[in-house]
Amino acid sequence: MDHLLLSFLSLSDSSPPVSLDLSFDRLLDSTPSDADQALLIDRAHSIGSLLLRAANRSTRKRASLHNSIAWALSPDLTIKIRSLCYAAATCWMFNKCAMDPLCYENIDLTTVVPKVNNVVVSTMIQRAGKSFRSLKLGIVPGPTSSPGSCQPLVYTIQNSVDVSSFSWNEKKTRQGKESSILTRTCLYPLSGDNGTAGALLWRLHLYNIERMDNTSLCVALAACPSLLDLEIVGLHVELRQTLMSVSSNWHLIERLFFESSKIWRDDSLKSQTCVDVVNNCPNLSSLSLRGFKLHDYKVRILVKGFRKLKYADFSTSYSITGTFLRNLGSGSGGNLLEVLILRD
Repeated sequence: MDHLLLSFLSLSDSSPPVSLDLSFDRLLDSTPSDADQALLIDRAHSIGSLLLRAANRSTRKRASLHNSIAWALSPDLTIKIRSLCYAAATCWMFNKCAMDPLCYENIDLTTVVPKVNNVVVSTMIQRAGKSFRSLKLGIVPGPTSSPGSCQPLVYTIQNSVDVSSFSWNEKKTRQGKESSILTRTCLYPLSGDNGTAGALLWRLHLYNIERMDNTSLCVALAACPSLLDLEIVGLHVELRQTLMSVSSNWHLIERLFFESSKIWRDDSLKSQTCVDVVNNCPNLSSLSLRGFKLHDYKVRILVKGFRKLKYADFSTSYSITGTFLRNLGSGSGGNLLEVLILRD
């Protein structure tokens, strides 16, 4: 086969295309029946397709080899390419780089409309392996930032998304076989395999996941003992249960941002829960509780209790009158506070 192919390619390279056409016509004329002629044409198409496929594969292989030799960037810079899917489809070298676990160290699956399902979340976490550190998940309308704020961009109640407004046709893939909406089990990979993935996580941001409930969230939180940064916006979960879970599992947490999905209707927080969080989370330096019913004495427990607190935001929190501000700087608590936001 090798000798035959070499002879054929050498002949076609040295002969003009018209000669090949005439040769094929003579073969057809020498074929006795119409059926045999059709079979000969089909075989020519088939062999031509196979030859073209082999040539294309070899071209890609040679280009890949050239890229791996001539590519100027080191592997650690190469894997920072943003569009991993496009990169992976380019050539073998980029595909190999896109599969590197370091590409999935910080997973951001936030979207403006529902596009991500539980399978995608699980796949990304599996690819991250031991490099997994950060997960952002859910529906966001777009970032907003408060003037002078020292905080990262957050997604506020005023710009929150009513996920139920999307039609079910938008929540399904074109095939209609696989839902493109996250369910309450989307965080199960964090607690799977004896909590291997959750133990590696430092940052967890969740936005407007309409089917998330208290139980599912608390199970996920319990699997993440090393979490330093938690941001929750628009989830139908209770403040008290979430803070109890934080108090029980996250003794290293440094930043907590929690915004209610039902503004002013969550009055679940108890004084004892505030005390427990203060005692069990000594490293907290940034606290935002927005849209909840918070009374002054509970806010005072939090602000005075956290010894390292520098940033506090209780905007859009109903029932606050401001009495907690009296003598705020006296004693040991509240002395490091640099930013206090009480908007609306």
